[in-house]
Amino acid sequence: MIIQDTMPATVLAVGRLMAGTAGESRRSAHLFDLHSGGSHPEFLHARCGAAMPYDHLEWIPVGAGMPCERCLGLAGSADQTRLPRPSRGV
Repeated sequence: MIIQDTMPATVLAVGRLMAGTAGESRRSAHLFDLHSGGSHPEFLHARCGAAMPYDHLEWIPVGAGMPCERCLGLAGSADQTRLPRPSRGV
């Protein structure tokens, strides 16, 4: 039995562009925070900030595909802000 009140507000999902919609170098696996609800936007934004058309995404299991390095760096928390590293001049 599923109790609707226990559903999390956001779910972390891994997705990438489908084959044929982009070159292989652009098909890295991104992290998406999906919000519960019946509808979906035209574009989804990955944690790294990349905007991808919802209709061109394929959902893959965790650990599959070449990971997006930016998304991995921001994997710790959805609320984590990426700050420059002054010691490295970035």
